[in-house]
Amino acid sequence: MSSNAASDTKDNSNLELPGHLKGLSVRRQVLVIAIWPLLEQLLGFLVGFVDTAIAGRLSVAATEAIAVAAYTGWLLVLMFGAIGIGAAALVSRAIGGRHRRLANAALGQAVTCCLIMGLLLAVIVYIVAPWISSLMNLTGDSLRLATAYLRVIALAAPANGVLFVINACLRASGDTKTPFRTLAIVNIFNIVLSCTFVFGPEPFGGHGVEGIAAGTAVAWCVGMCLALRAVLRGKSPIRLRLPRLWPESNTLRRILKISFPQFLDSLIMWTGNFSIASIVGYIGRTEQTGALAAHVIVIRVEALSYLPGWALAVAAATLTGQYLGLGDKKRARQATGYCLFLAATAMGSMGVIFMMFPEPLVRLVTSEPRLLELTPQILRICGPAQIFFAAAMVLDQALRGAGDTRVATLIVGISTIFIRLPAAYFVGVTLGGGVAGIWLAVCSELALRAIIITGYYATGRWARVKV
Repeated sequence: MSSNAASDTKDNSNLELPGHLKGLSVRRQVLVIAIWPLLEQLLGFLVGFVDTAIAGRLSVAATEAIAVAAYTGWLLVLMFGAIGIGAAALVSRAIGGRHRRLANAALGQAVTCCLIMGLLLAVIVYIVAPWISSLMNLTGDSLRLATAYLRVIALAAPANGVLFVINACLRASGDTKTPFRTLAIVNIFNIVLSCTFVFGPEPFGGHGVEGIAAGTAVAWCVGMCLALRAVLRGKSPIRLRLPRLWPESNTLRRILKISFPQFLDSLIMWTGNFSIASIVGYIGRTEQTGALAAHVIVIRVEALSYLPGWALAVAAATLTGQYLGLGDKKRARQATGYCLFLAATAMGSMGVIFMMFPEPLVRLVTSEPRLLELTPQILRICGPAQIFFAAAMVLDQALRGAGDTRVATLIVGISTIFIRLPAAYFVGVTLGGGVAGIWLAVCSELALRAIIITGYYATGRWARVKV
């Protein structure tokens, strides 16, 4: 028997994960890990939802400005997320194998990477903000407001990066409570400050879209300080030692080996979705007034379904990495299967709600008549796709937790570039389907992607990836 085969058949079922997961069944471990990311994602959702809801009560132009900001903010998260996933894969393996010094080294290198990246992105976004807004086919007030918003949040990009990567490493170590507490405070600051800067008395209030951006930027800075405090002085499983911030080639190489494919994946995915938004903006300028605003409102409302799915995807990634670090492939598969079942159940249920009660959900964000006309029909299209969304999300994160980012990137890249974009343009523009037609194409592509990634996961090749 070969060494690989022997490794596959070796019984590690008596070994236990360390820390608070020790002694728990796989199902209990999933729930323990997922509950805090669920609450954390709920708070993160509220940050974007509140910003959109405030803008939705100002004007359609303000809502379109928030749409551009949402996509740019998403790009920042994806860039930082690439480093976060590489570091998290290394941290989870190190914790599972009880190599605490390696976990601490990965944290330090990841913080340094995100700080440098955040500074570069801040400069770039500030300079090209008008160009980004014009690419979405915005004009007039929408263009001016979007540019102003982007330049404000660009100043806080480094803080967002450090906050994001520390939280990713903490979750990978099994500490999901600390990121939740941090984001709870971030959310409180965002709501209070954004509302004050927009609706409060002068000189604090009356700043419109710039006020929304300022509230978000300050909240990110507060979150960064709290995250740093947690890993410098807290009781988390990992610690940030200042000497670990100095670049160290071996650990950095291992992180970047996983992060670089994720970086390409993030860039491809963002470019694809930004292109979709640009097509929607073109339709809004030429055919359907308010199309871009309706598009971003659907994204915000659909996030209600995304929340439980992402929490379970985090659990799948964490347990996959830790069980592979323990040498137990069987329980890695078992954990992912349970996460998939729960995610499909939760998101499928939300899909039914989208189809049955779309208008009340839209009214949570806006009272603009034009948006109330366009948005509900798009939500009805999104409903049936939620189960496929669950499968694509959970299995994608399980692959990344295993360190198999190259295949995950290949699947996302091919699906986005060669299926999603052409289908969206053909149905939305060529056939005249408008923004609803674009969403029909996007949901169809997502279903196909879920089928492909499920087929690959079933081969089990992800379990043999070395990190």
